[in-house]
Amino acid sequence: MINADPFARRKILLVAAEIIKENGSKGVSFDDVAQRADLEVAVIEELFDSRTQLIAEVQMANYFVTVEPIHIVLSRIETAVADNDEAAFWQGIEENLVMSWSASHFDNKWGIINLLNDVWSDPFTQSHFRDLLDIQFHRWISVVEGAKSNGWVDESIDASAVTAVFWSASIGQVITAGSTSLELSPNVIRDFFVQITKKKVHQSTMPASSPAHQASL
Repeated sequence: MINADPFARRKILLVAAEIIKENGSKGVSFDDVAQRADLEVAVIEELFDSRTQLIAEVQMANYFVTVEPIHIVLSRIETAVADNDEAAFWQGIEENLVMSWSASHFDNKWGIINLLNDVWSDPFTQSHFRDLLDIQFHRWISVVEGAKSNGWVDESIDASAVTAVFWSASIGQVITAGSTSLELSPNVIRDFFVQITKKKVHQSTMPASSPAHQASL
């Protein structure tokens, strides 16, 4: 071993993250990282196969730090499903939608695309990243299925499809950002998503005393 420091790898990742935040991923070099981390370049070369791998690992960590608040909301949604608390479920869903569709999460509208491109540049990191995303996808599919079982979400909704559409669209929103034809706020997206997924209450199932039932008489 060139360097016995057990924290060298973490130090390198933190320094590289600082450089990316300041100058973007193109500004990362082993020489600059070594200088800031007070390490020999050989130490970085021993721990990372390439500059591409280093950047990919940093960007993967950046992604999960960025979406951590959304994952916290997901945990609340899962609890609501388990507790059969419909009000808390929809509150969490609406909060999640607004957070996911708010451009303020990133410094610029292409930030998330550049980040994902960096992650995808390294095959090993990409594979690990996919495994972590699959865990999130599975959680969302389970949430939708649980909400269907509780009678909150339309039974005809395909849990996998709605999960794929939402994730793909929320990432792809950078394409429509700034469009004069598609001026959609996070709140509009929230209302649309809830409208198409929420189970409709038919008049025949309403209590006779309900205003909607009385109006239909």
